[in-house]
Amino acid sequence: MARPTTLRGSKLLIMIGDGADPEVFAAPCALNTKAFNRSASTNDFNVADCSDPDAPVWTERAKGALSSGITGSGTLAKESIDLWEEFFEDVDSRNIRVVIDYAVGPRTYQGKYHMTTFNLTGEQDGLIQYEIELVSDGPVDVVTAP
Repeated sequence: MARPTTLRGSKLLIMIGDGADPEVFAAPCALNTKAFNRSASTNDFNVADCSDPDAPVWTERAKGALSSGITGSGTLAKESIDLWEEFFEDVDSRNIRVVIDYAVGPRTYQGKYHMTTFNLTGEQDGLIQYEIELVSDGPVDVVTAP
C-alpha cells in the first residue's frame, strides 16, 4: 500500500477579504485551530410500495439546500483585534477564502460569510484566547485563484 501524502494544519488558511477593488485577502494572525464545514439539508418523503401498500414505506430524501461554516480559535494578537471587531459588527457579509495549500497547487473555496460568534477568554496567568464562527451567505465556490 502506498503511503498517503498528508498536509500540516498550517496549510489550512482562513483568509478575509478587505472589500477593496482589487480585493486583498489576508489570514489573521494567530488563528491556530481552523475548521471548514460544508453541509446539505434534505427533505424526507415516505414512499409507499404500490404493489404492497401494507409493506413498510421507505424514506427517500431530496437535497434541499447547501451551507458552509467556518470555526476557529487561537491566541488573540493585537494585530488582528480590529479586523475581528469590525467583521463582527459589520451588517454585510464579507468575502472569505479557505485555502488548502498543497504541493501541486492550492485548492481555494470562496464565498460570502457573516461572523456570528466572537468569544474572548483569558486566565490570570495566561494569554487571551479567542473563538470565531462564520456562516455562509450564498454560494461557496471552488476558485482557481489562490
